[in-house]
Amino acid sequence: MSLLVFTLIFPLLGAITLSLFPRMSYGAARTIGTASVGLSAATFALVAVFWSWSGGFPFIQTLWKWIDAGDFQVNFSLYLDGLSLTFALLVTGIGALIVLYAGGYLKGHEDQGRFFSFILMFMGSMLGLVVADSFLTLFVFWELTSITSFLLIGFDHSREASRRAALQALVVTGLGGLSLLAGLLVIWSATGVTSMSALLASESALRDAPLLRPPANGFFSQNHFVKVAILFVC
Repeated sequence: MSLLVFTLIFPLLGAITLSLFPRMSYGAARTIGTASVGLSAATFALVAVFWSWSGGFPFIQTLWKWIDAGDFQVNFSLYLDGLSLTFALLVTGIGALIVLYAGGYLKGHEDQGRFFSFILMFMGSMLGLVVADSFLTLFVFWELTSITSFLLIGFDHSREASRRAALQALVVTGLGGLSLLAGLLVIWSATGVTSMSALLASESALRDAPLLRPPANGFFSQNHFVKVAILFVC
């Protein structure tokens, strides 16, 4: 299951490479973009096979300790279960189709390398979001999706409409990130846990704090509304 982290590394590594050489040839940019997405999707397919062979139990991969202050510890860790695996396969599958389509649609465009770097960064951020374990990791990847969606929407920055839509999307998703952070802080104060795996393992934690459930649900509902609202912004 150590393969799980490579599903994030491949698209992010491709994005970094294309960012360093934004004006590379069309063929090279498309090859790097397609290879990055293809390797990530293939790795996730292998992870899905190994996960099913292991009995389909939730899997946690801790990469390093992010915060270690006495009893308060936050790890940079990844969490895989059936739901996160399904969304991760959707992200990699749809991401592969977008890269293939964009490769033909942007053929000859002088900034097609820059677009591929943005879409790979967005894909890597989305993958990190669906497999994040700690609350802090979840929030960081959420903010990365906000930044990369801003870059994608404003890709054609020479047009005022693109710049305006990108700025509106950044503001909307930024507000959603604050709602997400507030909801996570409410859960942490109610339960004392800082990760999704610990929260799911203690199902009675939130039931023991009924007064904190409404505000937490309210913050998360507002966060979900943001993702719907951004469709109208774009």
